[in-house]
Order: sequence, then structure tokens, then C-alpha cells
Amino acid sequence: MSSHRELTDEEYRLFSDRIARGLAERPLTVPAREHRERVAELLKQLGDGTFYHLLGIDPATGTREVHEAYDEVARLVHPSQAQRVGLQGREGVLKLLFERATLGYLTLVELDRRKAYDREVGPARWTAMRASVASREEEARRCLTRARALAESEDFHSAIELLRQAVRLAPNGEACALLGLLLAKNPQWLDEALEALERAVEMGATEPGLAEALQEVRDKLGQQGAPAQPIPFRKKKG
Repeated sequence: MSSHRELTDEEYRLFSDRIARGLAERPLTVPAREHRERVAELLKQLGDGTFYHLLGIDPATGTREVHEAYDEVARLVHPSQAQRVGLQGREGVLKLLFERATLGYLTLVELDRRKAYDREVGPARWTAMRASVASREEEARRCLTRARALAESEDFHSAIELLRQAVRLAPNGEACALLGLLLAKNPQWLDEALEALERAVEMGATEPGLAEALQEVRDKLGQQGAPAQPIPFRKKKG
């Protein structure tokens, strides 16, 4: 069974409409600059990258993680995001990425088609891909280690940026948990904090205070009344 196929117009419409509805209900919280950088990285992969590269997953990734990875990438490259990433008038670039990501999802989520695709990718591409995954994981660990040190010195802004990078490179429960705990310190970032904390729980994180922090964020988001005032992050001098 060959994995080669094209995305039909109907498939494109169905997936595009679903992602558009999701964006309307839950807009992206990724900073615009980071959004542009991630789209640029994805564009570089269009020529030689595999579907695994494009979705940012490992060959051993399970079906649930394929769903999650696709949703994350599809939200970033949906043509409706053109103005946000500086591609207004060039929506076709994002459409190409969206089509490729959707085709990758349809290929990897179906067992027989995924097996056929894996055979076609070949040993050389597998070796390069595994090296790329290992490199991302190593860099993510460095970011997490540095972020912990910065958080301890109360340089929360810098720690959060490093944790966002770690999660983008190679998501794991530990990084998601710490990111959520730090984001929860600022009422303006509660939505992003909730997403990070829930993801950490799903990934089996055991960070101290995680469950309590998740419930507290849920309670705060559920409260009615005047919007909370932001709590400024403090950077320790010295």
C-alpha cells in the first residue's frame, strides 16, 4: 500500500474549517515574533523534511500525540494567520504548509498508511531524523536547566521564554509544569498557564504543587467580576 496521495478539496475544507473554528474559540497565545519564527522553521522543512519533521514528533509517537501535534502546527500555519506572521497577500504559502501538515496527519494517524510511508522514507532519512530529534531534546534539556536557575533567582520573564523554547523543541511534562506554574503568577497569562498545566498533567508530570496550581488557575478563570490586575514579575538584582 503506497502512502502517496493528494489532499482533496473536501478534506482541505473540512480541516480548514475545523481549525478556523478552534482559533475563533481559543486564539493563539504564542507571541507574534515566536509565531513568525516557527512558521519560518516549518517553511525550511517543506523540501526535505518528513511528515515527522513537519509535525515535530518522533517515529515512535502514538496516535494521540499525532492528533495533538497536528492541532498545534495547523493552528500556527492556518491561512487566517497570514497577517500575524507578515504574509498578508501571500496566504498561498501558509495554505501549502497547512495542506502538507494535514496530509502528514492523515498519513501518520492511519496505521497501514503510516507503515507504507515509513518504508518509503528509508534508512538514511530515519538516521537523519533521529539525530535531529536527539539534538532538539538535548537543547530542550539545557533550556529547562537554565530556566530553573532563573526562576530560583526570580527572573521569571527570562525563565518563561526559555521554557517556551524547551516545550517547542521537545515537549515534556517537567517543562510544561514549570512553565504553567510561572505563567500562573501573572493574571494576564492564566489561559496559557491553564493550557501548560493541563498538558503537564496529561504527560504525567509530578512537579510539587502542580495539582493545586491547576485547580487555582481554573478557579480564577471561572470567577466573575472585574479583571484582575497583573502582578509584575520581579528580577532579583545582583
